[in-house]
Amino acid sequence: MASIRDQVFVVTGGGGAIARPILQSFVAAGAKVVAADRTAEIAARAADTGASPLAADLSSAAGAAAMVRATVEKFGAVDGLIHTVGGFAMGPLVEADDAAYERMFDLNVRTLFHAIRAVVPGMIERKRGFVAAFSSEPGWSGAAPGSALYGASKSAVATLLRSLDGELRASPVRVAIVYPMGAVDTPANRRDMPSVDPATYIDPVEIAETLRFAAERGPRARLLELPVFPGRPGGSARPAS
Repeated sequence: MASIRDQVFVVTGGGGAIARPILQSFVAAGAKVVAADRTAEIAARAADTGASPLAADLSSAAGAAAMVRATVEKFGAVDGLIHTVGGFAMGPLVEADDAAYERMFDLNVRTLFHAIRAVVPGMIERKRGFVAAFSSEPGWSGAAPGSALYGASKSAVATLLRSLDGELRASPVRVAIVYPMGAVDTPANRRDMPSVDPATYIDPVEIAETLRFAAERGPRARLLELPVFPGRPGGSARPAS
């Protein structure tokens, strides 16, 4: 197992509910963590985790470059990127409009594309790095009836990361794809689906620990595909945070 102490990780979507336990876990492991989100106000929600809040607009290449530049100015490097930015949409494919298409692919794919291009060259140069992002169950299974645009964009995320992994074959920079194979236990999901037993949701703390485990692998092991499945009915559930 390799230590991530003093390594610098940028967690995008850092003000969100899924990012919070990731920030907490990596800070607890001694990493220097940046919580990047689209506005300073949203990023500031993560300040109590021990991470450093940073406003970063990943809808443009310039915004991603500015995120990396600010992180390097403060900490000297970017050793890891954990990309949690994304969006979800329901609806039959034939009823979807251009705006829905653009929103899904902009949130789920474009932001990741910009972030990867901004951080990976420096990792290759330093011969060290870890890049992780979130696909979904449709990205694993290849079908999402009733939410086709979401499923297609999350499948694109998985393909993008698998391709990056292949392109980095000669490099020690590692890639990981997280597949939540069900709903994650967040305040928004509890609010929107009040009839669902929270114990059947995926605990975001477990996702965070899975990512940390992948980031801590040594040079002779890597974890590329990380499907995380829901709990079973009747199990205990942490309060959503």
